[in-house]
Amino acid sequence: MTLVRTRSLSKTFEEIKVLDEVAFTLKKGRWLGILGESGSGKSTLLRIIGRFIDQDRGEVIFKNEALSPVKDQLIPGHPAIKLVHQEFELFPNQTVLENIAYSLRFYEPGYRNERVEELLQLTRLHHVQDHKAKLLSGGEKQRTAIAKALAELPEVLLLDEPFAHLDNWNRLAMTEAIARLRKKQDMACIFVTHEASDALAWSDEVAVLRNGKIIQRGAPQAIYNQPVNAYVAELTGSVNWLGEAVAGKRRFVRPEKVKLTKNPDKCRWEGRVETVRFRGSYWEYLCVNKKRERMDFYRQKADLPVGESVTLTYFESDVRTVSE
Repeated sequence: MTLVRTRSLSKTFEEIKVLDEVAFTLKKGRWLGILGESGSGKSTLLRIIGRFIDQDRGEVIFKNEALSPVKDQLIPGHPAIKLVHQEFELFPNQTVLENIAYSLRFYEPGYRNERVEELLQLTRLHHVQDHKAKLLSGGEKQRTAIAKALAELPEVLLLDEPFAHLDNWNRLAMTEAIARLRKKQDMACIFVTHEASDALAWSDEVAVLRNGKIIQRGAPQAIYNQPVNAYVAELTGSVNWLGEAVAGKRRFVRPEKVKLTKNPDKCRWEGRVETVRFRGSYWEYLCVNKKRERMDFYRQKADLPVGESVTLTYFESDVRTVSE
């Protein structure tokens, strides 16, 4: 069942086109990740879908019904579509529990208490439930805002940069909360992010937004493995470019596909190690050859010192060709 459909959404601010003919569909229970750099139009898109600002042209259709203009609404927003802003919009002097319960203030007390308890468990906020919102960490505020949005279970949840500005501890807590959310709450979600790893990890489908246009849309694996152009390739991960562009096309291979070889018949690139970086679960080797061309690859151990000569190989089937 299709819940949300956008048709030719366009928006201009001060003669700058922020969204340009954006169109996609979102089905029940599916998660759509909107991936793009700052200024690409991601947050504006969420605010339009959430009915906080109007588009200049186009439509937002919810359950086969075009949503009315925001200017015609008494209160901005939509009861079945909840937006969690980057600014969280919590009551700073109320506790976590009070912030969540506020959304259920018109419900019978027994149900309200039961639902608040369920949300505290889902977001793992029991230990700070009596803390005022202004005293919370960024991750705790983010999870409180999500719990507040989920109090009256929406059909569509909109998340604006859910992992932005979080330290590693709070990022892990947020990751766990979203994992539980996907498992226990049957809802559709659109979340926007500038981090490719988040979009690839949590989405059923990824849409890459650039300068207000969706330039590629598909399954996370397809976006990563078959990017349509050099921009998407570099946005979604590290690349090794193979030679110069020819007729507007470039070839590349991902670093994880590159391996050391001692077999001269398999050697496809020679150079030396210029930099070694520890990445936690692996080491990243940045190499350069006599032409000053670069080639990066990963290893599970730090056994190659800076200056070491290397011969590298990769399969032709792992090489991708994209437009510039």
